[in-house]
Amino acid sequence: MRRSKSLAGGEASARQQPVHGQTPVLVLVSCLWFGLMTGVGELVLVGLRAFLFEKGFVLRSRQFVWMIPLSDLLLFGAMGAGWGLAVHAGARISGRLVLAVNLAFAMLALTLVIPGVHLVTCVLVAAGISYRGSRWLADRSAGFERVTARTLPSLVFSLVILALAPTTIEIASRRWRSASKPAPPFSPNVLLVVLDTVRADHLSLHGYARNTTPNLKRFAERGVVFHRARAAAPWTLPSHASLFTGRWPHELGVEERGWLDRARPTLAEHLRDRGYATAGFVGNTFFCGRESGLARGFEAYHDFPVTLGTIVRSSSLGWLISRKIERMREELLWALAPARPVRVSLDFDRKPAATVRREFTDWLDTHEPRPFFAFLNFFDAHDPYLPPAPPAHPFGETPRTRRESMILRDWGMLARAAPALEFLELARDSYDDCLAALDAELGQLFRELDLRGLLNRTLVIITADHGEQFYEHGGIGHGLSLYRSEVHVPLVISLPGRVPGSTHVHEPVSLRDVAQTVMEMAGSGGEARFPGCSLSRFWGGEGGTMNADGGVLSELHAQVEHGHERRSPGVAHGSARAIAAGRYVYHLREHDGEALYDLEADPDETRDLSRLPEHRARLEEYRRKLAARLGDS
Repeated sequence: MRRSKSLAGGEASARQQPVHGQTPVLVLVSCLWFGLMTGVGELVLVGLRAFLFEKGFVLRSRQFVWMIPLSDLLLFGAMGAGWGLAVHAGARISGRLVLAVNLAFAMLALTLVIPGVHLVTCVLVAAGISYRGSRWLADRSAGFERVTARTLPSLVFSLVILALAPTTIEIASRRWRSASKPAPPFSPNVLLVVLDTVRADHLSLHGYARNTTPNLKRFAERGVVFHRARAAAPWTLPSHASLFTGRWPHELGVEERGWLDRARPTLAEHLRDRGYATAGFVGNTFFCGRESGLARGFEAYHDFPVTLGTIVRSSSLGWLISRKIERMREELLWALAPARPVRVSLDFDRKPAATVRREFTDWLDTHEPRPFFAFLNFFDAHDPYLPPAPPAHPFGETPRTRRESMILRDWGMLARAAPALEFLELARDSYDDCLAALDAELGQLFRELDLRGLLNRTLVIITADHGEQFYEHGGIGHGLSLYRSEVHVPLVISLPGRVPGSTHVHEPVSLRDVAQTVMEMAGSGGEARFPGCSLSRFWGGEGGTMNADGGVLSELHAQVEHGHERRSPGVAHGSARAIAAGRYVYHLREHDGEALYDLEADPDETRDLSRLPEHRARLEEYRRKLAARLGDS
C-alpha cells in the first residue's frame, strides 16, 4: 500500500511540475513550432475559403504561401522570446500555461479565417479548445517535446523553399524570355499610365475651373489630347480588360467571371513575344492584382507590396493585432488633436502612387537594355479621398471635426449604405485634392523619365479606367451607370517626332482602340492586329477607318459592388449599354428602357430626348448603331 501511495503521490507531484517549457530554449522552440503549424493551418483554410466562398480568389499577394506562415512564426516567436526572457530571469512559469496560451492563439488565428464568425465567438471557441487541449498535451509533454524538436527544422526548411520558389521561377522565366527574338530596330518604349477613378471633367486639362492637373496639362502639349475619350466600362476590371485586349466587355465576360481568362491575347503578351521587356506596377491590388488575369504577358508584375508590415498583416492574427493597434493609435491622436488629418484605414490597404512610381523607376534602372512596355496603375484618386500627408488641401477646407474626417475615411462604405448628401461638397473638394496630389506624382514621373533620357523616345499614353459619380444621377461612386461622369476619361498620347504636339481631338473615341494604336506605333500594325482601329488616324497615321464611325460603346453587365444603393432611377438596374457618336449618346438599360442625350447642349445628360417626335429618326439611327456595334464583335 505504501508503494502504491508513493507512486500516486509521485504522479500527482509530476503533474504539478512545470512541463514542456522549463527552459528558455524549450519555450521558444514550442512557440516557433506552434507558429509554423498555425501558418500551415491558415494556408489550408484560406484555400478552402477561396474555393468555397470567393470564386477561387485569395485576394492577397501571391507570396501569401510563405508570408502567412512567416507572420505566424514572427508573432509566436515574439511571444516565445518574451516567455524565454521571463524564465531566464527566474520566473516560474507553468509549462501548461505556455501550452494553453499557444493553443489559444493558434485556434483564434484559425477561426478568424472562417467567414462570418464574430470575433467574440472566435475567442470563446479558442479558449475552450485551449483549456481542454493544453491539459491533454501537458499529460504527454515528453512526447510532444520530441515531436516539436524533430519537426521544427523541416518546417523552417519548407518555409524557406516556399519563400524562394516564386522569385526563382520569375528570374528563370525572365531569362528565358530575354533570350527570345529581339524587338525590331528603332522600336519605341511604351508607357501606359492608368489613373484609377479619374473623371475627365475634374481635370484642368479639360477645362475644369480648378487647376487640379498642371503637370498633366503641361505634358499634354507634347502630344494629342482626346477630349471625348470614353471607357468601355465604368469600373476597373472590365475597363482594363478591354484596354489590354481591344475587345468589348460583352466579348470578355470578366464581370460575370471575375477575371480575364486566356481566350483573348493581351497587349503585354504581343509586345513580350516581339522582344519587349514587359512590367506592370499597380496601386489597385484588388482588381488589378495577378488574380485579375491582367498580369498575363508581363515578365515582372508588382501588385501587393512585400514589406515587414504587409508580412505581419498577412495572417489573420497579425491583421487583428495591427488593426487594433491602429484603432487605438487613432483614438489617442484624436484625443490630442481632434481636427488632425486622418490616415487611410488598414481596412483599405492603399498602395500610393509614390510607391508605384519608385517600383517602376527601380525596375527601369535594372532591366535589360531593350525596349520596354510598362503599365502603371495609380490608385490615389479612388475613395477614400485622403491625399498623402501632409495634405495640401488647395481646394477645400481641412476636415474640421472628427466626424468629417471619419466620413472621408469611410466614404465608400457610408455612401453605399445611405448617401451622405450633406458631405458631398467635402467629398468633391477632397477628391480634387487627391487629383492634385496625383498630378504632382505624374510631374515627378515625367522628370524621372527625362533625367534618364527616355521621355523623348517613349510612347506615353495617359488615361483613366473610369470616372466617379457624386450623386449627379442618384449614385455615389462608380460601376453604377454609363453616364458621362463615370465613363468620360482623359486620354493623352505623346511620342515626339511621331505624334504631333498641341493637337486636340473632339470626336468621341474608345479606350478599346488603345491596344491597336500601340501595336501600330510599335511597328506591328500589320501583325497580331487587335480589333478596332488605331487612334493615329486623327493625326495622319495609317490606322485605317475600320469601325471608326460606328460609335463608341460602353457596357455595364454587373455592378462592382452589390451593396450600392439601387433605388434611384439614375442608377442602372441590371445590365446597360450606351453608344456615343457625334454629339449624341444613346442609353439602353435592361430594366429602365432607353434614353437619348445631346452631349453638346446637355453634357450632364439630364434631358432625355428619346420621347420627342423630332428625335424619332435619330433615335432609330442610334438603335441601329448599337445593334451593329454588338454584332461586329
